[in-house]
Amino acid sequence: MSEETTRRELLGAAGALAATGAATSVAGCFGGGEGGNDDDDEQADPPAFSLDSWLAAPGEVSGGEHHSVEYFSFEALLAAENSLAEGAYSELVDRTNGNGSAPFPLPSAAGSPIDTFDEYVTVDNNSQQVLYGDHPADAIGEGLVENVGFERAGEHREFELFLREVQNQSANVAIGISEFVLLWVETESPVEGLRTLADTQTDETPLYGDENDDLGAVLDHVGDGDRVLAQTSAEQSETDLDAPVFEGQVGYGYALDLEGDPIDETYAIVFADESSVDVDAVEEWVGQNEGEDGRFAPHTSVSTEQDGRSVLVTGSRETADPFVELFD
Repeated sequence: MSEETTRRELLGAAGALAATGAATSVAGCFGGGEGGNDDDDEQADPPAFSLDSWLAAPGEVSGGEHHSVEYFSFEALLAAENSLAEGAYSELVDRTNGNGSAPFPLPSAAGSPIDTFDEYVTVDNNSQQVLYGDHPADAIGEGLVENVGFERAGEHREFELFLREVQNQSANVAIGISEFVLLWVETESPVEGLRTLADTQTDETPLYGDENDDLGAVLDHVGDGDRVLAQTSAEQSETDLDAPVFEGQVGYGYALDLEGDPIDETYAIVFADESSVDVDAVEEWVGQNEGEDGRFAPHTSVSTEQDGRSVLVTGSRETADPFVELFD
């Protein structure tokens, strides 16, 4: 059985959990078992969200020297429902229920309605995930144990930990649950990875942006978007406009900003240094993609400019596609 098949089975079970509403069937707050404080009835404030603060340096939670980062603001996307491209809202809902073309693992496992979710971050091909929202923590934990095959694996900080081990697979899944934040780690040692991911919030785990200036440069340009894509790489040795990659490129990102009318998109290509910047190649890539099937075809305007060692491509469009990818 392949690891992808195992993940699909897990998402199928999570989707069934979402469909039955099992995760919302139990009232109460996290930690409400024996030893809980029944006098604490006031609603706590959710922790502040910062994208870069949840991005552990590569190798800390999952391996490799470079990671891909994807961020969704569910709150912003749902508020812009009427501005999304045709079928995008339904696809967004399906993906949070374990369905769709590429389901979101952690929202699916939560088994909660999409309008209870706020910020969602997924890193390194879903190996690390963070989900903010108003979570019925006890009920989600019970649903994972009773319906999806997880076992309780202790506690760390404010998180209760759950583990699902799969025989003969190189990666297992652990989920951390608190009142406002859920964590997912899919690695060989996921419980240890969960603790490390949680410790990004206490400065005990080194952060990607602090260890890699190229990611910091990418996020400086796109990190405030309502949907964000970002990644770093070794310095590219040649240009391939079909990918796209550019000679000298070390970082690449995208941001969707839903506040404007029309809607704005930004692509940021970060080069190793200013002498490596190739604005002409980026403009050629834009020109090749303004045709009927190109990524810039829906845009009413597109502009390209250099900013230090980065090239920014900004465009406006009437409707938003929340599933744009960095590569063709």
